Amino acid sequence: MTSESKSKSGSIVHLGAGALSGMTSCVLLQPFDLLKTRVQQSHLQATGRGSVLQVLQTVVQSEGVRGLWRGTIPTLLRNAPGTSLYFYFLNHTKTLSLTAERRIFGDAQRTKLSAGSNMLVGASSRAFAGFLLMPGTVLKVQYESSLYRYKGIMPAVVEIWRSGGFRGFFVGAVPTAIRDAPYAGLYMLLYEAVKSYERAFAEGRGISLRETTVTMVAGVSAGLTASYLTQPFDLVKTRMQLRPREYTSVAQSFIKIFREESLLGFFRGISLRVLRKGIQASLVFTLYEWVLRTNAAQQGSAPSPTLKA
Repeated sequence: MTSESKSKSGSIVHLGAGALSGMTSCVLLQPFDLLKTRVQQSHLQATGRGSVLQVLQTVVQSEGVRGLWRGTIPTLLRNAPGTSLYFYFLNHTKTLSLTAERRIFGDAQRTKLSAGSNMLVGASSRAFAGFLLMPGTVLKVQYESSLYRYKGIMPAVVEIWRSGGFRGFFVGAVPTAIRDAPYAGLYMLLYEAVKSYERAFAEGRGISLRETTVTMVAGVSAGLTASYLTQPFDLVKTRMQLRPREYTSVAQSFIKIFREESLLGFFRGISLRVLRKGIQASLVFTLYEWVLRTNAAQQGSAPSPTLKA
């Protein structure tokens, strides 16, 4: 097999691994996403504030248990290709960054990226993939919300186009980028650092750790921390996508939320987002790296060194 065909095959594996992990996490964790959207919209409704349990009870009573999975199809349409693209870009930017660092540091055997490069790679990959899939994000949020009662995907697309035109599919793009880029950058930095610490800790004490355990612990730790730090932008994004005429810009939205709901208002739905992100990050990266290791074993080669921590 030529180097070009190997590169193409590797890209397909990364895309496939990303899609598989993205689809699995979407279906399993959709109730967290729906409840988070409903909690974050609670200030926009006459009912006022709603706790997670109150919102859960309302959804089950009015829509049944199946209602918790409302918006799964838009979520899949957005997250499956989104996760796939993210890992595709992540793999290529990691390769480019590692090549650059080998030249800069004069170390042809270098297999680990620096902390700064990990942040840059994660942030740029997430921001680029997120922007390309922005229309799916808008559709997903509005479909999950009880403020919109779309009967299907196409009626939702038509209504978004009718009310906002082409720009309507990119409402909230700025806070989404501001949320996703730092989240992904912090996530990659923490994910790689925690994996390295786990391995060093286990090696120093003669403990044998399964690779799945290493990636799951690192994924949960990195996901929880990064979620807390970027939560305000998640709320602003949701409000701009649900009520674009009331929340017209990032700055105006921050001021409006702070004046009406105080600092705590920015953390509506934080528990659901943190739980979902922690579980999702762990699940996605564990599945992703498992697919890569399985493929490498079948091909009789080692996984890409750019994925090592």
